[in-house]
Amino acid sequence: MNKAIFCGLITTAITLSSGIANVANAIPYGAATVYKVTEGDSTWVYLSETANSKIEIEMGEGTKTSARVVGECKEVRISVPNSGSFEGLKVDGISIDATALPTQSLPACNNGTFQEPRTANFKTPAGQVVIVNKTAGSAAISLPTEIVRRVSINGCGFGKFKAPPTFSIGATNYTLTALPNAGKPPVCRVVDGISTGYTPSTWP
Repeated sequence: MNKAIFCGLITTAITLSSGIANVANAIPYGAATVYKVTEGDSTWVYLSETANSKIEIEMGEGTKTSARVVGECKEVRISVPNSGSFEGLKVDGISIDATALPTQSLPACNNGTFQEPRTANFKTPAGQVVIVNKTAGSAAISLPTEIVRRVSINGCGFGKFKAPPTFSIGATNYTLTALPNAGKPPVCRVVDGISTGYTPSTWP
């Protein structure tokens, strides 16, 4: 039979059947507040945290691609990203080394022609990258970016997500293969507004 943990939510406190209140880690696996469960071909990471909270997970670096409209003078303007770095920038699949671009002002555009010639890519004094001689339409802009996911913790005090091989929560780094394997997942059921968490009898 499964062991039940009753999580009666009172304002921000969680009350367990044992009478313990204000428990931040509602349903850990033994002493582990981060653990994994493999279900079929999928491995899920479980977080034991404060009920009804949200946890930010840094999932590593990915590539964000967006479309930019080509300007009247066949230019594409790329603002400085939030990271402050253009490292890894690609425009329509072509790598652009922003550090090697000359710094020039952005001339006014008049009837499809810059009032001051710009025959090569450049940076503006404000740091904006300008790609010239593009075909009318749109251009694909790709930049590396940190992938951050917010995981919702349920009323029983746990949430789950599919993780990459490595990820971070706050200042702590985790490796998927090194996480303890709970074998079976906890279950949370809500009846009349009361969240009840069940843990497998095989758990410590």
